[in-house]
Amino acid sequence: MSLAGLLDSQIIVCTGSGGVGKTTISAAIALRAASEGRKTIVVTIDPAKRLADSLGIDRLSNAPKRIPASQFKKAGLVPAELDAMMLDTKTTFDELVMNNARDPERAKRIISNRFYQAVSGALSGTHEYMAMEKLWELHSKGEYDLIVIDTPPTRNALDFIDAPKRMTSFLEGRLLKWFLLPAIGGGKGMFKITNFAAVAFLKAIQKIIGAQVLSDIAEFFANFEGMYEGFKERAQDVLDLLMDESSSFIVVTAPADHVMEEALFFADTLESYGLPVKGLVVNRVHPRFEIDFAGDAGSKPIEALLALGRRFELLNKREDMALARLEKAIPQDQRARIPYLNNEVTDLAALHEVASFLFV
Repeated sequence: MSLAGLLDSQIIVCTGSGGVGKTTISAAIALRAASEGRKTIVVTIDPAKRLADSLGIDRLSNAPKRIPASQFKKAGLVPAELDAMMLDTKTTFDELVMNNARDPERAKRIISNRFYQAVSGALSGTHEYMAMEKLWELHSKGEYDLIVIDTPPTRNALDFIDAPKRMTSFLEGRLLKWFLLPAIGGGKGMFKITNFAAVAFLKAIQKIIGAQVLSDIAEFFANFEGMYEGFKERAQDVLDLLMDESSSFIVVTAPADHVMEEALFFADTLESYGLPVKGLVVNRVHPRFEIDFAGDAGSKPIEALLALGRRFELLNKREDMALARLEKAIPQDQRARIPYLNNEVTDLAALHEVASFLFV
């Protein structure tokens, strides 16, 4: 069982629920690719600093950062071209606005708008949308042979894929803009329009949130007018990129029943969207012990050891039953199991050990 065939991909997207080790797996894949001579970058969307810690660097930002040669040498590895970055949603959104607005003054008005500042980092789907935007940006520059994306934890495999649709639907906001139409005009004529439903709506909302907030929202949508097509086109471009043969989706899971169910759902959902799962990683598989349970215990310590062994045997059987369902859908040459490791993955040496299980 190995993921060796996936190292020829241009993009690898690691998906899965929270707490299964996606960040570690993403970094291990990137490390192996870089060690084999491919210029690689790994992008995490996890605000926790696990990726930076495992790569042996202080912190990551929204700009690519090269892993120092000293870290490779410290781990006994040959230095390679490996970059890493942590997505900054707000900064990426600002850059997207500046690129789509074309007019610097228009972009400045949007970015300084208080409503934009409130929603640009908190709106549902923003995180995933900006991850796809960063993916497109890195790919279009053509500076990397492989881009590895560590997606945010989710119960829906398509949150990452559907985020652009949700974002563009919000920004286009036909219904909301219809209600805000009088406000978009601004000034004294704010309510001098024959859209009586909108006027009534605006008067009610103004009492609740205040005139200034309403004005900020109206100004935001007014400045975004005409930019929606650019957002839609980019969203479609990224989806086409992810559906290309050069892109690979990997489902990362753990051998617990409820997590395996989520992984099955992930795989099925991706397949239904035309995004076949090309790799499966089962992380933290429990060890197996060859013990003669029929033998004479002889002493209390041995009896305790045998009892522990029996519990592990039952656990192994439950894991095998759960894994059989998931692995049935994934060819053997596209999956890997990683055992529980003795130490936390906190440096390149530990990442290299994880990679050794992924690429046998």
